[in-house]
Formats: sequence, C-alpha cells, structure tokens
Amino acid sequence: MFWGWSEAVNLVEKWQQYAKDQSLPGDFNVLLFGPGDPRHILAVLAKSHCLPADAKVHFYLLDSCMEHVARNLLLLTVALEDGREMSLRGKTHLFMDIFGNSHLRPSSANYIRARSKFLIKSVTDSEFAREHLPLVSLERLKYRKRDQLEATMSFWTADGTPFPVQTLWNARLRENLGQRFDYRSGMFDWDLQMQLKDRGAGQICPQEYSSWRETGVAFVFPEFEQSIPNKTLALKHQQRNQWLFLGDMTSGPFIAFGLTCADEKMLKSQHGVNDYRATDVTERNLTEIFFEMLEKKPFSASPQDSHRFGAATIQPGVILPSSGLGKDSRIRDNMNSLLRFSNISVTFLSPDDVKRFLTRADLQEHFSVIFVGQNFFPCFTGEFIQTLHRDGVILFETRRFTTFRKDKVGEFSSQIREFSVKNSLKSVNSSSINQHYSLLVYKKA
Repeated sequence: MFWGWSEAVNLVEKWQQYAKDQSLPGDFNVLLFGPGDPRHILAVLAKSHCLPADAKVHFYLLDSCMEHVARNLLLLTVALEDGREMSLRGKTHLFMDIFGNSHLRPSSANYIRARSKFLIKSVTDSEFAREHLPLVSLERLKYRKRDQLEATMSFWTADGTPFPVQTLWNARLRENLGQRFDYRSGMFDWDLQMQLKDRGAGQICPQEYSSWRETGVAFVFPEFEQSIPNKTLALKHQQRNQWLFLGDMTSGPFIAFGLTCADEKMLKSQHGVNDYRATDVTERNLTEIFFEMLEKKPFSASPQDSHRFGAATIQPGVILPSSGLGKDSRIRDNMNSLLRFSNISVTFLSPDDVKRFLTRADLQEHFSVIFVGQNFFPCFTGEFIQTLHRDGVILFETRRFTTFRKDKVGEFSSQIREFSVKNSLKSVNSSSINQHYSLLVYKKA
C-alpha cells in the first residue's frame, strides 16, 4: 500500500513488445487493478509525445480506499505542475518527499496546504475539474466516495487533527518485530541482503534502507530536513475514529523508480558499494519523466542532474518539530491549472462498484493491458479475464521485491500460474527456471 512492488513500466511499450507489429488501437484502454501508486501512468505520460497522432490512452484505476485515491490525485497533481510554476528539480524532490517519506520538509507540507483547496474543488465541482484537471475523471465515484475524498484532503490541512506518524511507526515496528526489536538493525540488514538484494534489488544501499526501516524516511539528501508528519500516508480507522499508518514497512518506496535506469553508469558498484543509491536513481528517473512531460522530447542527462551519494554517509539526525509551518501561517491557495494531455485520460473506479463495472457487456475485450497488483490478486476473479482484448496482455505483479520467505514468494507465483492455466492464459515470459520476475506477463491462449 502507498507504493508498488514492481518497477515503473510503460504499458503501451509493453503491449507493443508482444503485439507482433500490430498498430496501436485508436482507443488504447488500460486497467490498473491495485497498482499502489501512479508510476505506470507517469511512465506513459513521459512518452506521450511518441504516441501516434490519432491514438488515445485511457487508464482505469482501482484503488483500495479513498485515502489512497486522494494521495494518488495529489501525486498526479505534483507531476502535472507547469514548468513556469515550479523548477524541474523542485518538482522531483517534492514528489519524492510526498511519495516516500513519513515526514516532510516544511516546503512540501506548505505545498499540500496550498493545493488542497484546488483538489477539494476538483472533487466536488465536476465542471471545475474538467477545466483545471482535465487528465482525471472522478465520474465513476459515488457522491459518498467523493465526500470521503473531501474529508481526507481536509484532514491534510487540519491543524487540530494530529497524525503522530513517528509514534505510530515505532509502535508497529515493535509489534512486528516482537522480541527481535532490540536487534532490529541486524534484522534490517538480513532483510536487505538475504531477501531484497538476493532477488535483484541491489541498488538499495544499506544506510538508506536501514534509515527508512527505522524512521519511515526513505529519500534523504544533505540539504533536506524532514520534520512534519506526512498526512498523505494516513488511513482512517472508522471504528476507532482515528488516523493510523497501515502501510508497507519492509520493502519501501525504492522499487518503483530506484532499481533500473537508462543511464547504466548509475547502476555501477565497486567492491560491493554502489556509486549511486536507489534514492539517487529515483531522482534521476523522475527528473527524466518530468522533463519529457514538460518538453515533449527525449531527455538528455548531464552529470549535474543527479546526486552521487552511494558511498557517502548521510546522518539523517533526529526528527524534531519544525517552525516552518505553524497554525498561524498564511499560505496562498494554489488554484493554477495543470499540464494538459489530450491523448491520455485517467478514470478512477470505486472499489464498491468494480465487479458490476467490469462485468458489463460493453467491456468485453475492452482492455489492451491489465495490470494486477500483488495485494489485489486475490480479488481478481476469472470473470474479469473477459475484459481483456483477444490481442491484449495481462501483467501480474509478483512478490519478488518483498521480504517474504523464498518459499512464500515461489508459492505466490505458482498461484498466478495456476490461475492462468485455469483461465486459458499463455505465458510470454522467458522459460528460464533461474529467472526472477517482478511481473508475470500473459496473453490469451
């Protein structure tokens, strides 16, 4: 929850990889069934300038709860900020802060406050949303769900409603580790070296991983000082009427953008020490994505575009209350319109309505690509396969980049393969038994 367990993928290019020279459909429909974050959407937005002139990509996104929808709307808003309003580096660091850190810099918290009124009006006023946030459609959400979205966004800026994420994080850490809590540094190192790195997440450095496991702050640079709780990581516990942190505490937000890079020099290591951290690779990849979204042309990297802290020791320090954001602070609302993409749209689906929606007759063979997140696999039934186009592909996220035991990871992949056989799906992955996959890809047999 809050981030995915597989790398960001351009799903249009993934379809073309297996389409056998077929031309892209005029309406290219993609179902994201619990992706965890908008990484796949961003990957397509970055390459929108490569799409045929007459092609339109329509994303249908299913999230688990309205707090998750609100967070993804905020992350998309950051990504769609106009270059005249925010620098490329500023946007990259803002996105990383909100995306992966339990505590924010004061500037990031100020941004959320400034944009909240815009987001609330986009949720409650359809005409305003069509004008100022045209990429997104919330028409599939019931009014009750929109009220929950508004309540969540209001909570983000409510000074009187605390979110003691540091206390909540420590309490869950103690509960999860039990008697091993006093030896947690060794547990963190075991999970990284014997689980994540052994399965291909070698770009994650011990220091950044251990720091994240201890504090929930994943992305750190020397000039950063995170001090304000990140309320976008909060979920409302209705029975207890309390905001809690119930997200992932073992893999982290490094997987989506921090493991692979087009610039291969960033993946080098010497004597087991990476030249660049997963944090640095994340910064580089997001910079490329946001540059191409703004400029509509390929990104050309320079050494100045990335930090290189793989071998550095960055002491995160103690998280202290900040004076950068107070109850009496006056922050001007940011109501500026966002970037427009006439050839891409994102429709959010209601979790309560998804079965009725996906079993509609007009959605038979509707989706050229279906992505199924690993947490959502138990909810993905065989009848939903009918929505996959006869030439489409379906991608199942595995548990490769989790800290589950190896046998549990293999067992989950076996469940996916059994499901595919039962529903007449044919694997298009390599047949190598030693190959680890974060995504298992299938087509209709």
